[in-house]
Amino acid sequence: MKELADILTMAGGAVSSVALPLISALLFFGARKRKAEAEARAAEQANIEATAQEWKALYEQRDRRVGELNAKIDQLYAEKEADRQRIRELQERNTAQALDLQVLKIKECQVRGCPSRKPPSDY
Repeated sequence: MKELADILTMAGGAVSSVALPLISALLFFGARKRKAEAEARAAEQANIEATAQEWKALYEQRDRRVGELNAKIDQLYAEKEADRQRIRELQERNTAQALDLQVLKIKECQVRGCPSRKPPSDY
């Protein structure tokens, strides 16, 4: 019995001296692996957030650019309308002057070189 107890004690000591460090090493490496995975997930999440921030900045920049372009388009339409109005006014003025010229041609004096010019009749 004593021999059996000695053998069990020696076997238990061998298991304790070899198996416990081996088990603790395996647990340590498992924890280290989990820590590395957690750090990788955190780095990936940070990368995703950075990418999202970049896209948000690009979206806001594009919105500002679209707003600037819309303002420029509105300004160009206003200038175009002002030009059309000016052209319309000039055409009306030109038409009025052409009518006045026709009236003056009708009323032109037919006697040339005469000191007492008389206009033609008012027909």
